[in-house]
Amino acid sequence: MFRVTRENLPEKEQSHLSRIDLVGGSLLQKPVEPLALRHFSLDEYHQLIELGFFQEDERIELLHGLLFEMSPINPRHAECVDQASMQLMHGLANRARIRVQSPITLEVVASEPQPDITVAALRPTGYGDRHPRAEEIRLVIEVVDSSLEDDRERKFATYAQARIPEHWIFNLVDGQLEAYREPYVSASGKAEYRTKLTFTRDQMAAPLLFPDCQIDLNEILPE
Repeated sequence: MFRVTRENLPEKEQSHLSRIDLVGGSLLQKPVEPLALRHFSLDEYHQLIELGFFQEDERIELLHGLLFEMSPINPRHAECVDQASMQLMHGLANRARIRVQSPITLEVVASEPQPDITVAALRPTGYGDRHPRAEEIRLVIEVVDSSLEDDRERKFATYAQARIPEHWIFNLVDGQLEAYREPYVSASGKAEYRTKLTFTRDQMAAPLLFPDCQIDLNEILPE
C-alpha cells in the first residue's frame, strides 16, 4: 500500500507542509482562516452609485456594509408584489407612501435594502432627495419563494435591528403570509421580532399601524 510521506511528495508540495498534516498516511488540510471582508459605509456605497460603478440593470443591495446580488424576479413573485401593492395603495391613499422595490436607508445597520414593498410616512416634499429612513417606515414586505431561508436570515434581523415596527413575508413556498411585529434587540445584540402571526389565503390581514386597511389574501397568494 502506498503511504504518503514527506519524501514521496513532489518537491513543490513539500513547501506547503506547514499547512498540511500527515495523519495515518493521508493528507489532512488544516482549516484555513476566513478572509477578511471589506465593509462599505453608506456614504461609500452612495459614491459608487453616483460614479456609475454598477450596471444599470444590476440589482444590488447593501446589508450590514456588504454588497449582495438580489435574486431575479419570476412572474409569480411579480404578480404577488403587484396585487399587494395595489391593495395597499387603495387602502392607504393619502395616509402613507407605498414604494415598490425601492431602497430604504437604515443608518444604524449600514444597510440600504430594497424591499419588495415599503409603507412609509407621507413627507411634504416627497422622497426625491433621499430614501425613507428607519423612523419613517411603517411596514416592509418581502416576497420570497425558492430563496426563502436566505431572505429570512439576511434581512429579517436587519429590519428588526433597525426597529422597523412590522415586517411581512409573503411566503410563496408554503402559501401563507407571515407578519412579524415587536422588534427586539437583546443585550447580546441578537435582533428578532417577538410576535409572529400567520395568515392563509382565506383570511384578511391588516398592517399593525393601519388596522382598518384590510388586505384580501385570496387575491395575493397563489392557489
